[in-house]
Amino acid sequence: MLFADYVRMLRREWPAWRDKADAEERKALETRVDVNEWYPMETFERLGLRILREIVGTETDSIRLWGRGQVQTILSFLPDLATNDDPRESVMRFSNFLASLFDFPAVRVEGVDDEDAMLIIDYGMTQLAEQAAAWQTVGFFEELVTASGGRGVRSSLESARWIGAPQTRVHLTWSSKRNMSPRPFFERPRVLLVDDEVLVARALIRMLSKVAELTVASGAAEAVRLLETREFDTVLSDYSMPDRDGLSLLEEVSRRWPQIKRVLHSANAPARASDMMKRGVLHEVIDKPASQDVLVAALTSRAAS
Repeated sequence: MLFADYVRMLRREWPAWRDKADAEERKALETRVDVNEWYPMETFERLGLRILREIVGTETDSIRLWGRGQVQTILSFLPDLATNDDPRESVMRFSNFLASLFDFPAVRVEGVDDEDAMLIIDYGMTQLAEQAAAWQTVGFFEELVTASGGRGVRSSLESARWIGAPQTRVHLTWSSKRNMSPRPFFERPRVLLVDDEVLVARALIRMLSKVAELTVASGAAEAVRLLETREFDTVLSDYSMPDRDGLSLLEEVSRRWPQIKRVLHSANAPARASDMMKRGVLHEVIDKPASQDVLVAALTSRAAS
């Protein structure tokens, strides 16, 4: 299934890079994928590096979101991997599932408790491929915990093999549902998602399409055109975009459409975002990549009046 996801992504972008493909890559992409077949680790690494070069770049937020988006596909085939209201059990089941995909301990759980887990990741690949695979794996587990009832999922990198450590160690933490207070909700909010990274937008659509009516804009100018012709409840915008930054866009939304909730979703929000929160220009600032439950809460809860 994971190999099939790699192939699907590359096939989607095939016209843009097919002239760069070598014979082995062409064979992998032009042959029907058997989800029950065993594919060599070298092929995984080869296609993963091609995805990094042609589609993702080395932006770790995009890679983590990609990993999160893959979880729902996996769960559609293997729903028993996620247990209701028991992230601890789901983490153990998922680690066992990943272990079955490789003939060496690429991913293992060193310890897991009710609200935290320590992941040990070592795919044995080149530095760039190892970094990408590790963050993709972190995204897997973040989304799995959310699907199993964990809330406010966070991950911290304690060591990394691609910068010299013997293995990659990631500490995953979350809160149980019983510790989260309820929030008022829209039934199905109309959300304008503004992000110029195609992979991020696709991952967010996969994560949020069941709870929100999503419209995607690839930049601020397109977002303004959509706002002038359609009604939205919330704007979720990235900060760094080629035509205009997200804070400038959300400031215009605040002036022209003050009834719309304004949320910044960014890994590098500048200091002035805090001041804009205090002045009511922004309603929320969310660290990118946010977990599904954090995004759902931000998009479906009403802005404070």
